[in-house]
Amino acid sequence: MVMRKNIVSFMKQYTQKFSITQLTRLFGISRSYYYRHRYKEIDTLSDVELRIQELVTKNHFLYGYRKIHALIKKEIPIGINKVAKIMRNRGWNCQAKKKKFRKPGTIYKTFENVIAKNWRAEKPLQKLTTDITYLPFGKSMLYLSTIMDTYNSEIVAYKISKHPDAQLAVDTLNQIKTLPKGAILHSDQGATYTSKEFF
Repeated sequence: MVMRKNIVSFMKQYTQKFSITQLTRLFGISRSYYYRHRYKEIDTLSDVELRIQELVTKNHFLYGYRKIHALIKKEIPIGINKVAKIMRNRGWNCQAKKKKFRKPGTIYKTFENVIAKNWRAEKPLQKLTTDITYLPFGKSMLYLSTIMDTYNSEIVAYKISKHPDAQLAVDTLNQIKTLPKGAILHSDQGATYTSKEFF
């Protein structure tokens, strides 16, 4: 189970990408709870902890305590064991996983980049972009799939899951009941979006 304090930490990191209303609805907490614990957490973190939090978040929880220590010791005199303890106690440990390779013979399908950086849309749902964001929570990992309408930068569909698979992408897309003829869905064409399950 994801702890609420960890949810608040995540929400603070992504308020530039999602609205507070969207985030509170997604995680099932009230706006008042978010604001109350947002400022409470800031008050309880020391300057060193705030800097470590900034580094691990900036690097998407891919750095372990040795790498974080190498970065922070240039600014703050602190021992490596202290960094390791802080990261462990706060649930900021490295979330990197072994790279998974595609199995030989698996069918994948890619498409030409028809948008080619031309994100401007003349009407809603004409050009959409989709992505899956990693959400590290202590020793666990969740995945947030979103679809954004480039017409007004609105998140028109989103879903959270324990697995970053094609089913997550399909479930997110299915939230949009109707799409206009000629609508374009742009992705990074990673394994999730090029698998035959997605089609």
